[in-house]
Amino acid sequence: MDAEVIANSGEVKEAEIVVSIPSYNGKYDLTSTVRAVDKGLTEFFPSKSSVIINCDYSNNGASRDKFFTTETRIPKIYVGRQDSGGKGQVVRSSLFKGMELNASMFMIVEPDATNLQPGWIKKFVEALEKNFQFVAPLYVHHKDEDLLNSMIIYPLTRALYGWRIRRPVGGELAFRKELFERILEKDIWNQYVSEEGLAVWLSTLAMCLRQPMCQVFVNQPRKTAPKEEKEFVNYFNDTVGTVFSLMESLENYWRKIKWSRPTAIFGLGSDDAEPPEELETNIDSLHERFLGGFRKYEEFWREVVSQATYTKVQEIRNLDMNHFSFPAQTWTTILYDFAIAFRGKDAEYREHLLEALLPLFYGKALSYVKRTERMSVQQAEDMVETECMVFEENKPYLISRWNGA
Repeated sequence: MDAEVIANSGEVKEAEIVVSIPSYNGKYDLTSTVRAVDKGLTEFFPSKSSVIINCDYSNNGASRDKFFTTETRIPKIYVGRQDSGGKGQVVRSSLFKGMELNASMFMIVEPDATNLQPGWIKKFVEALEKNFQFVAPLYVHHKDEDLLNSMIIYPLTRALYGWRIRRPVGGELAFRKELFERILEKDIWNQYVSEEGLAVWLSTLAMCLRQPMCQVFVNQPRKTAPKEEKEFVNYFNDTVGTVFSLMESLENYWRKIKWSRPTAIFGLGSDDAEPPEELETNIDSLHERFLGGFRKYEEFWREVVSQATYTKVQEIRNLDMNHFSFPAQTWTTILYDFAIAFRGKDAEYREHLLEALLPLFYGKALSYVKRTERMSVQQAEDMVETECMVFEENKPYLISRWNGA
């Protein structure tokens, strides 16, 4: 399977809706995901021609048989490569396949959600039918869930590009053909996007193109298995690396943006929200990982961040657990300084830089978890929004240092 393998179960020539499901070495059982997508398309959009594409990035095509043996009423296409270059690259191949089918609407559905519902498909496609060009998810979530997005990806993309897309890291994403064609014109691609950074890449370019976009409210938590440590590190590097690398390519866009604006929410209030499951966060582990960063990266941090910020980090280091706090101002300048240090460097330096940022992220995550311990989900969300404003207020600092880099 050195070259691209394509199998078309229904000899599909055209389709209005394409739903792409990425898979990797048979890690996820695609059965429930494929069934939910099939039911969503057949039950809610019976008059539209649709196709389900499994884009498989594996060494053995492990998902192919599972994909085709799952009974569906919607035809299926398999797109797989062994030398894919990663998840993002094969998803991109599946989207090009959709373009060949002259599809007008695209949706990406990650197979890691254990509770995907047909109604989710309905909401995303209905938003596209209302001529939103890009649709991002807005899930019910526990306040300690997906802290990487809450502490880094959302605040940065919001401050840089001016759209309040709460979850640019996806899970499920949808967009119309016109937008995807414009995104392809940018021809911006790198190793981070090829792996786990595709959703952030799509979200960011959609923001830059200033097309009508919305967030779809999903009234259920998106349930997934916790990432293993190695998986999380790779995910961290790829998503943060995507944001940092796009800052170089899209400099002419984000330098002009001063503040953010709200993004329309589609489907809010249509159903009662299901409360998220309880989530236990190991604060001792976060603290140990933060402190462990000093042993390995202290001198490197001193080179990357300003002297005032470095002094503040040292103060945070000496706080005991009961008084631990990582101020938003300090965190903002750290991320801006790291983004500037990332600019123009070779792959080896960038890898080291992202590794060095991770312990600082653990420290910020610990501060957030402790501060919101007795808060409701809404109160914690309000705090995230307040900290995002600090990113926006300090954007002149980023531009000033960027100009002098």
